[in-house]
Amino acid sequence: MNKFTDFFNIFWEWLEPSLTFISTNQILSGAVATLIAAVLIFIFKEYIKPPPNFSGVFEIECETLKSAYNPYLNLKTFYTLTLICDNNNIEGFIEKTKDVENNNNIRPYTGKHRSTGEVRGVIKRNYLRKNHASLNIKMEGELRSYTILLYFQKVNADAMHGKFWSTAADSSGDVKWQRSAF
Repeated sequence: MNKFTDFFNIFWEWLEPSLTFISTNQILSGAVATLIAAVLIFIFKEYIKPPPNFSGVFEIECETLKSAYNPYLNLKTFYTLTLICDNNNIEGFIEKTKDVENNNNIRPYTGKHRSTGEVRGVIKRNYLRKNHASLNIKMEGELRSYTILLYFQKVNADAMHGKFWSTAADSSGDVKWQRSAF
């Protein structure tokens, strides 16, 4: 305990004149305060609440709740996404793997029959609230190209629930996202 007290006294004797000088100099005290704030923000962003990792292979299930084309109502469409996440930006590719119709008829898509597309997205990082994620998907369908927008209000890199909107039959509905297959 005595060594600790001696160390503290030596440290304080060295630090006290510096603190007195900094506190009397407004420019220097502002610079020190800015430096301390920057270090605290860095620690919070990188260690306390790091960005989610969206690099890898994911599965999504889109359940159509609204559509201009009635056979699409309650249709479940499954996709596989391969993504790379660079800080807040997401990009990658997507493949349509199967459809499950109302009568539980399953239409698998394999090989050249799979529709493919490109994915671009962004994570909106909030420090005191949950992060948001939006992904814009441009698909090359069998008959025409179409776009899907996915929105997740609470971001989790392992499993999420959100909403989707598609230009294919002006459809929209719920989307489930997870790292493992459905």
